[in-house]
Amino acid sequence: MDETDIRQLLAAGRQREAFELIMDRIQEKVFHLALSMTHHEPTARDLAQEALLRVWKALPTYNGRASLSTWIYTITRNVCLTELTRAARRPTVPLDAPEFAGLLESFAGADSSEVASGMDIEPMLARLPEKYQQVLRLFYLEQKSYEETAALLGQPLGTVKTNLFRARKELARLALLNESQTFGSQTKRA
Repeated sequence: MDETDIRQLLAAGRQREAFELIMDRIQEKVFHLALSMTHHEPTARDLAQEALLRVWKALPTYNGRASLSTWIYTITRNVCLTELTRAARRPTVPLDAPEFAGLLESFAGADSSEVASGMDIEPMLARLPEKYQQVLRLFYLEQKSYEETAALLGQPLGTVKTNLFRARKELARLALLNESQTFGSQTKRA
């Protein structure tokens, strides 16, 4: 990446134009770095977006001691390491785990009384943050499209997709906890 023109734009106070050049030249590299660290494409996309947002916010403070690409990669690496550390502290379960087969599919096209063939989803939904409850209810229970959900919530499409991904992940985690608590109480009775 030739940084001369970007540095000139920054020196001239044209941050927006400099950032647009950065985006054109390095966006995919930032994503690939995040992907190499997380090995999970949706997470890598979220983290790359977060890293680029931090680059945008910090761009006025860029002092030129390191090359621009090194500076951006450092920000990306730090964002990824922070998320990996945070993820290691909280239990996660892949959505394709066998114990969740059909859970999210049963959400689609069902009203709250029909969800999950007897699994009471409402208590789990109530344990989610409000923004996750809203996006799950609109997308699955009311069968709204991404675009309709975004319009109803007054949020950008990307935010809705991110919240939906995170809501499904959290719902799966809660379902696993619910399943393990049920299993644990059955084991104690036996």
